[in-house]
Amino acid sequence: MKKNEKYEVGFLGYGRMAQAVSEGLDRCGRIPYARQAASDLAAGDWAGGEWLKLAEKRHFHPAPDNRSLTALCPVVIVAVKPHQVRAVLEEVRPTASGRLFISIAAGIKTADLKAGLPKTAGLVRVLPNLPALTGRGMSLMCAPPGAPREHLDQARAIFEAVGEVEELGEDRFDVGTAVSGSGPAYFFLMMEALIRGAVRLGLTWETARKLVLETARGAAETARARPDLNLAALRDQVTSPGGTTAEALQVLETGGFSGLLAEALEAAAEKGRQLG
Repeated sequence: MKKNEKYEVGFLGYGRMAQAVSEGLDRCGRIPYARQAASDLAAGDWAGGEWLKLAEKRHFHPAPDNRSLTALCPVVIVAVKPHQVRAVLEEVRPTASGRLFISIAAGIKTADLKAGLPKTAGLVRVLPNLPALTGRGMSLMCAPPGAPREHLDQARAIFEAVGEVEELGEDRFDVGTAVSGSGPAYFFLMMEALIRGAVRLGLTWETARKLVLETARGAAETARARPDLNLAALRDQVTSPGGTTAEALQVLETGGFSGLLAEALEAAAEKGRQLG
C-alpha cells in the first residue's frame, strides 16, 4: 500500500458475504475496519439508514458511490450480484487503473471480468462458500494467465481471514464449486434427515439436533486431524463386524448412497458449466 492511501481494501457491494470477509479481516487484525471502505448499490434502500449505522458501528468508510470507492482503495472486492457486475465494472473503469480487483461473483469467468477492466488493473477470482460467514469457509481461487504471484498472495491473505483457500485452475472451478460451493447443502440435507429420523425413533428435536451437529463436527475434525488415515480406514474404526454401524451402512449402500452423491456432483458441475 502506498503511503498516501488511507484504505487498504474496498468492497463494491456490502452484502452478507462482503460483511463476513470485512469482519474476518478486522477480527484477525489483518485489515481493521478503519482501513476498509465500502459502497453498496442497495444503500439507498436500507430502511432507517441501516447502511450508515453499520458503517458507524464498524468504523469503515462508507463511500458515496462505486467510482469513489475504487479511487480510494488499491484492492477492490467485487461483491455485487452477478447480474450487476458488468454495469459496476463499467461505472468504476475510470478509476480502476492500477487496482487489484478480486471478484466473488459466481459464474463470471476471468475473461469476462478482464474485458470490463483496463489493462493495468489486476484480477483474481475467488469463490467463497457459506461457512465463510462463520470463519470456516473454503474458498476457491484463480487468476488469468500471467497474473503476478503477488496478486494471488494478496487475495489469499484476505480470504484466509474467513477460512481455507485452495488455488485451482479455472477449468476445474465447476467441479470445485460442485464440491465446496454446493457441498454445505448436501451436508445440511444429510443432517436434516438424521435429525428427523432420530425424532421419529423417539428423541426430542433438541437432543437429536445436538447429537447430529456435534457428531458431524467431530467426524470432520477427526478426519482433518488424521491425514495418515484415509476415510475408509476411519470408517472401519467405527464399524464392528455384524454391528449396528455395519447394518446402517448396508442400508445406505443398498440404496445407492455413494452413487447418488457422485451423480449429484456431476449434475452440479454440469449446471455450473452451463451457467458459465
